[in-house]
Amino acid sequence: MKKSVIRICTLILALATSQTILHAQRPHFPEGNRIEGAWQVNVAVVNCQTGAPIRNVQSLQLFSRDHSFSETANTASRGSSIGTWLHDERDRTYNTTFWFYRYNPDGTVKSMAEGLDIATVSSDGNSFTSSGTITDFDATGNVISVGCVTHAATRLDGPAR
Repeated sequence: MKKSVIRICTLILALATSQTILHAQRPHFPEGNRIEGAWQVNVAVVNCQTGAPIRNVQSLQLFSRDHSFSETANTASRGSSIGTWLHDERDRTYNTTFWFYRYNPDGTVKSMAEGLDIATVSSDGNSFTSSGTITDFDATGNVISVGCVTHAATRLDGPAR
């Protein structure tokens, strides 16, 4: 019986040591720095060369645990966004790539837009700011326009977990 207890204790110690080593090998990101969740976002779109305002948009963005991204905006001239996000090597920085359609007044597709953003989550995890570009492409893939964007976001789904 004494040998069984020693073997069990040795096994528990080995498991605890391996968990400690695995945890040490993974980068540590404070729980509050996660971008996962639902956000209310103020989007400012400007001319990249002059800084002249183009439009302001309100959006709801969802960063899912599986690294998928979705967004809806308060304008009828564009559709919902779909995309992906990745955690950057830096502690609170995230890269997002997403796409959406823009529509003509008659409802036909005007262009497909690609958004590229780099977001930094606040240290408490309840807000983020980001900057990036929105590039519009016509039906044959030619660039129609490029706008620069900044986001100021507030978490909707409660305190960061």
